Amino acid sequence: MTDRNVAAAENRDSMVVEADVSTREFWTNELEVAYDQVLEQAMQPDFADAWIGKRTGRQVDILRRNLGLTETRTGRGRVQAKKDELRTNYDELRPYILVQEFARCKAKLAVITVAQKVLPPDVLTMCQMGADDYDTLALCFAIYAHDAGALPSILHLDRIHKTGFARMKMKGNRRRPSRSLADFLTSHTVHQILVRYDRSKADGRTSEFKNVMAHEHRHLVFIRRCERPSRIMHGHTIVHGYRPEWIVLVYYDGAKRVNISSLSVQDSLEIADCIASEYYGTDCEYENDREVTYARQFERFLSHLRSGADEELTLVEVVVGNAPLDGSPSMTLTHRQSRPIGPALDQFERAIGDVLSTLDNIESMKVLYRGKRVKLILEKVDQTDDEYVMRYSDHQLNPLERISFEDYMRNTHAIPVLSTEKRFKRPKP
Repeated sequence: MTDRNVAAAENRDSMVVEADVSTREFWTNELEVAYDQVLEQAMQPDFADAWIGKRTGRQVDILRRNLGLTETRTGRGRVQAKKDELRTNYDELRPYILVQEFARCKAKLAVITVAQKVLPPDVLTMCQMGADDYDTLALCFAIYAHDAGALPSILHLDRIHKTGFARMKMKGNRRRPSRSLADFLTSHTVHQILVRYDRSKADGRTSEFKNVMAHEHRHLVFIRRCERPSRIMHGHTIVHGYRPEWIVLVYYDGAKRVNISSLSVQDSLEIADCIASEYYGTDCEYENDREVTYARQFERFLSHLRSGADEELTLVEVVVGNAPLDGSPSMTLTHRQSRPIGPALDQFERAIGDVLSTLDNIESMKVLYRGKRVKLILEKVDQTDDEYVMRYSDHQLNPLERISFEDYMRNTHAIPVLSTEKRFKRPKP
């Protein structure tokens, strides 16, 4: 089944942990902004003048709208005069300096998704830079003024845009519960499961429920958990604690399948198992999914790439072991400017010998897809001669691109592709 994480990011119901948006706790804990440091910087001489001076016309107009400043006081189109008026209202702009820090490096699609859900059409138009593009900082300014409680959803959705997802399926057959998964996945239920999980681990780490987003039969569960011991410098003091990790669980097919994004390999899988076990009322376990590609399918795919016949994919790198050179070393043939390497492969094989004739020697390859280099790995199925699982580095693509890439590979080449991400449990002693 093709991954549809992005579908759950559109027109969803969201169950975010509520927080007072006016407090330091909201900024530091819910939005992960360095509240004290940002405001201290904002008090420095000349900061206000420089900060306002860098704002775009769209951002200025949104800020003025948020502050209730009328167009007639400065005249339409006079951006510099509008900025001068903002300078006289700088005290009211300090929260927006925090918003800017929050918005830094957030995925544009995550911001736009939330903005389209919460902002009125006229405000969206004010932030628009073209048919399908927006000034994302202007959007964040507008979201803060319209519904600051929606900002955490941007933080959560940002996670699915920048990480890969391990594709897991449930072991064995289970009869689906009469209760729907949507009714089951409440904040209270997930919180209680996490409390019991932390108690069973007894390792000092804690798990915090942050959000559930639902769309049709897909449910995204966002959890923040202590991962590994760490320490930071605060002034001249070392503060000991844990590095936080975000765990995102995407349940679908009645929780018979789950996609997992996390730093941890075992804890995230165990939590996914616990939630499924609670839902089904019996012990449930997930295992890494795999869909078979046969050798002939992959050979045809390679031939298509080498000849340049594929309009969507360009072969830009191959890594092989046992190259036809003295000592049979590994060899990487790549083009840094992402140009096709098919002709170079042909020339090399004419002069030296076959490179790709033995599939088991291919360690990896990269294709250019929509301007991004995507790594492909052919994983041989145990105890078979011609069965493989093709995996790809899905974190290189945003959720929309993942869907289109997987659909393209399946529909054009009859090859199912899965993420290179996997999750495992340590063997019990």
